[in-house]
Amino acid sequence: MAKRTNPRPWIEANLWIRTKDRRVIPFLLNAVQADYYGRRSRWDMILKARQLGFTTLFCALFFGDCLVRPNTTSVIVAHDIDSSEKTFHKVQLFWERLPAAARALAGKPRFSNRREFLWPDINSHFYVGTAGALTFGRGQTINNLHCSEFAFWPKPQEALAALTEAVPADGRIIIESTANGVGNYFHDLWIEAKEGSNRYRPNFYRWWQDPTYMLALDAGEEETLRAQLASDECDAMAGHGLSLAQIKWRRDKQRGLGLRFKQEYPENDVDCFLATGRGCFDTERLRQAAARIAAAPAPMRVDVLQSKTGNVAIAPGQLMVWHKPVVSRVYVIGADVGEGLAGGDASAACVIDRQTGAQVAELHGRITPERFAQQLSLLGRWYNNAMIGVERNNHGHSTLNTLRNVCRYPRLYYHVRYDHMAKAQPTLGWPTDQATKPILVDDLAAAIAQQALIINSAGLVDECMTFVTTDSGGQEAVESKFDDRVIAAGIAWQVRKRAAPKPIAKRPAGW
Repeated sequence: MAKRTNPRPWIEANLWIRTKDRRVIPFLLNAVQADYYGRRSRWDMILKARQLGFTTLFCALFFGDCLVRPNTTSVIVAHDIDSSEKTFHKVQLFWERLPAAARALAGKPRFSNRREFLWPDINSHFYVGTAGALTFGRGQTINNLHCSEFAFWPKPQEALAALTEAVPADGRIIIESTANGVGNYFHDLWIEAKEGSNRYRPNFYRWWQDPTYMLALDAGEEETLRAQLASDECDAMAGHGLSLAQIKWRRDKQRGLGLRFKQEYPENDVDCFLATGRGCFDTERLRQAAARIAAAPAPMRVDVLQSKTGNVAIAPGQLMVWHKPVVSRVYVIGADVGEGLAGGDASAACVIDRQTGAQVAELHGRITPERFAQQLSLLGRWYNNAMIGVERNNHGHSTLNTLRNVCRYPRLYYHVRYDHMAKAQPTLGWPTDQATKPILVDDLAAAIAQQALIINSAGLVDECMTFVTTDSGGQEAVESKFDDRVIAAGIAWQVRKRAAPKPIAKRPAGW
């Protein structure tokens, strides 16, 4: 019998598959399957183009492991019922076409009509389940686990935690999916895997790694197609060796899928995530900013701000500085206030050079509103008495009160509304509501698209990528993500746009 370390000979000698053109043939690994097979590990993540054959490969690996190694349990979890049934049909075909000698060694299976095989003679079990409807309980062991199209699972974090608890130290876990936008758990895990901060090894497969993804050229078409090549098509051909037949296939798919092409048939592991969802900000500009930030020197971290009465520690927040204040420059600060509790929303402040539009500093952390006010006061004084705009909603009232009446900060932003008679009504702080939020977001989006705002914070880029327009028309962070940096930057941009050179002296009622 084949050893578990090299099951490929057993698979290719014993298993049969149904092809896309409905033929039943022996299973011989294709180029993508063979590439992954040669580099696989026990804990893998796979981000890939559609229909490269990974599910078939994992069915074969797990099925073979169950039969060759007694007492093995293999589980494949699909994202929906239809996919789980199609997956199990692959396994049924494996068993139906398995040579008699191999079938005899395994013994007669049970439960083959429930997307499940159990071979009592060798105590091995193969199960295909559906995310959200798993039947495995505590105390069960899973030797091989494949999480298919994981980005589309309901409650993926909870499901994965329960499943991985059942996998022993020598077990195998494979998380595989096409992209499904930013801000979901699959995207988080992928970023962590690339950074080496979790135990999964990232594997990325582009569409052109499948040699069948091409369209034959008609007579005389080659010359015409070559003359019409766009710049990105030339780059793809020069950088990745694509043929004109592959470019023709690419164009055909792009016409049918539009923006979803980058998701379904990725060419890099950034755009495939950004192509989905209804992002409020220019994803290409954000990607460029992320690349620039990654290549730039790390910012200076400031732990203490000095005052005449003593130093104020930044902890538990962080103050990152890209450019120290210059005497001749004018700065503005936007601030979003959180409650300061562990696990709650963070407070954030964005400092912008008013002349250049460059982000020069960022204060961020779960800081109480009163302490945040003290830090803002010192930060503003350091940056040449910068004009500070604070979101007045909820905990912002406390921060504004401390800035105005305790810290006596000299330059606070007053928002001006106009009623039906066009009378100015100055109000301390920035009020985020149904009237002002679209203005804040749209202006920030324009600043990013036009590169008028020079973002230096990787955290701000990340939040911008997961800030979307919802189905109901709202503008907010996707579920489980935050937008405090986005709001702070948006307020800073509004202060830069709206603020008078000098503070309004009149103190509104209630302050």
